[in-house]
Amino acid sequence: MGRDEKLKFKYEGLLGRGNGKNVDGEANARLEKLKELILWEGLPDSASDGGFCGRGSLRGTVWKALLGVADVNVDEYLQLVDKGASNDYQKIFNDVYRTFSKHEEYTSRVPREMLVRLLNAFVHYRGNTKGTYVQSMSVLAAPFLFLMPEPEAFLSFQIFLRERIPEYVYKYVGVHRGCDLLDRCLQLLDPSLYQRFLEFKLTPQMYAFPNISSLGMCVSPLNDSIQLLDVQLAYGSHLGVLFSLGRLRREGTVTYIKKSSAAELGFQVQGLKMLCFFFARWAFWIFGCGALRKPLLLLLLHAVA
Repeated sequence: MGRDEKLKFKYEGLLGRGNGKNVDGEANARLEKLKELILWEGLPDSASDGGFCGRGSLRGTVWKALLGVADVNVDEYLQLVDKGASNDYQKIFNDVYRTFSKHEEYTSRVPREMLVRLLNAFVHYRGNTKGTYVQSMSVLAAPFLFLMPEPEAFLSFQIFLRERIPEYVYKYVGVHRGCDLLDRCLQLLDPSLYQRFLEFKLTPQMYAFPNISSLGMCVSPLNDSIQLLDVQLAYGSHLGVLFSLGRLRREGTVTYIKKSSAAELGFQVQGLKMLCFFFARWAFWIFGCGALRKPLLLLLLHAVA
């Protein structure tokens, strides 16, 4: 039995129904073990494999377990879909046609119409108020459709927004807070780079907003970014700020062209590979203790420098 098969067997054991005794206590213990397995071993390479338009994946099942998704009311979702175009339909339509459009595996499994349908249903679920949809939502919803059947993806997505990042997409309040946190961390951990940004009058809202607003999902390749989302679903979306900081400080990600204007300060955002996964492991110890400690942050950034 190879590594992938052994790892898959571990996940299937944790995702099973259990023995029916002390249900709540057992469920909590299994959830903690599931989180630890994600952190230390990751998911199998085949975890995202699934069928077209309906068949789920191991990763999708893990995400539902982390979000507490149980029974899915398909009829409720169909009723929302039957309401047709929402007041944000045009904005959704325009964004969806840019979402992972160059990722062949994604586009082969998730038709654009499916993502449009899910996002319109979400706006109807929220009362069909114009402006409910914001740009990063298409990128956040797409991975759920990539990994699980449409009604399950819808429920998982709305639970994710409501319970995990309730203020994140509401007028981008949470995103601006994330940018501010990144700015403070960068000042602490790389004062020279922080000063260089100040010199060119560059704020995190200018150079990190897309990355933070999408929880890193806007950075290719998709399969690598999904691995970071595994960790954020397990331990908190605030880790996305640290992932963004790690990307910023990686060797070769920032290139100084000249010192004449802000427009000449270029960025080369590269693939994550394994570096950011080790970054996630350090981040667990930082946030697991409930505080952001300077010595641990310094150790973290030295580990990925």
